[in-house]
Amino acid sequence: MPPKKVTSRSKAKSTLPPAPVAPKSGPWSTARILNSTSPITQKDIHSFLVRAVSDWSTSYTEDEKRAIIDSLPPRLRIYDVDSSCKLVCPVTPDFVLGDPHVKAAIPKFKRQVTEGYYEKGWQKRAMAATRERVDGRFDAYLQEQVDAFFGGDEDDEEDGGGGGGGVTGTVEDVASSDGEWKGR
Repeated sequence: MPPKKVTSRSKAKSTLPPAPVAPKSGPWSTARILNSTSPITQKDIHSFLVRAVSDWSTSYTEDEKRAIIDSLPPRLRIYDVDSSCKLVCPVTPDFVLGDPHVKAAIPKFKRQVTEGYYEKGWQKRAMAATRERVDGRFDAYLQEQVDAFFGGDEDDEEDGGGGGGGVTGTVEDVASSDGEWKGR
């Protein structure tokens, strides 16, 4: 007989317990860990990850293991079990020790935490700026980035004031190696 379909209206309960949720307050709350004054930026996160993976079978309950696997990128969400039906860690200590992406991500994460990118206020401002940019409005930061990338104001280019473009003259003066620009 096929399993009973569970809908939002049915009273049937899931066989799996709900995944652990990050505490809203206390020493392990997201607000405490992911803010610009967080002590996590001074910790050795790489060693912590190696230890967490190495001690997988003894340090976590099956529910915690499932929650950890659920939080991994899709390609690493592997729910293999060993001979005693315990979840096996989908990441090896050698992977954490040697993967260049993991090594690069840790200092980037620390820098982002230090700069406040995970704080609610910053997230709200970033979302608002994104909506404004989608609507075609520039803010001071974006205008600064555009000016830096494309060489600044036109006034700077006319007087040779270091606009950053590096090219002066007209299109006719520029010779292309494939000849397509000449005479346009």
